Order: sequence, then C-alpha cells, then structure tokens
Amino acid sequence: MDGITIREARVEECERLLELWELVGSGPSVTDTVEHLRALTGRTGDLLLVAEIAGQIVGTVLGGWDSWRGHIYRLAVHPEQRNRGIARSLVQEIERRLRKKGARRIYALTYTEDGLAFWRASDYERTTDTAFVRTY
Repeated sequence: MDGITIREARVEECERLLELWELVGSGPSVTDTVEHLRALTGRTGDLLLVAEIAGQIVGTVLGGWDSWRGHIYRLAVHPEQRNRGIARSLVQEIERRLRKKGARRIYALTYTEDGLAFWRASDYERTTDTAFVRTY
C-alpha cells in the first residue's frame, strides 16, 4: 500500500468523514453528526480510523467495543481509491485494536451492496442473528 497511511481520525476531520460516508452511500443516519463524531473521537478515538493518501482522507472504519465483543462499522473507501487494499488494511488494523481490548468475536455491519460484496469475500461469515434497533 504505497503512500497510504492508516491512523486515528482527528476531531477537525469529522465533516470530511461524513462527506465520505454520504458519497459511498453509508449515511447519514441519526447519529451521523459532526458533534457526535467529535465526541466519539474524544472518548474512543483509538477506534475511529482513517486511511490517508497525500493528506486526503480516502477511507474510514469505526470499531465498537462493549467489553464483550467487537463491532466494525463505517468501513468506507472513496470509489476512486478502491481495489488498492485500503479496506483490507483498515479492517486488519481495527481488528488488531479490538483483539487487544479482548475481542474474541467481531461483528461487521454494512449498509451497501459494495459492503456486502467486501464482507462476503472476506474471512467473515454471515450470521443468523437478527438485528433490531430503536431510534430516539
């Protein structure tokens, strides 16, 4: 991955993250606000990662840890930067960080057809869990 850096997102980059998620069809949702992301970077910034090329954010991934299992959300790569191993590198790094916290099971959540294709081609297995959500 020549010239690509994986690092923690910065507070001042939250608007760009939201723009990327919207570009790839992964948002916005009720929790997708600049304020929410800024708070997240302050609390669990080690689990909100970006891929950067020449100062431009080209990918993101968000990890979740509930002290029982890990979750991967918002894996997104700019369409012009796909097929370069960026998503795979983001996943490997977020997995490393979640395993370091104690995760023995990691769930991946996706909203897009491209996301489904990525996870189907990975080492992740489709579960029979049924997800429910309540939005306030």
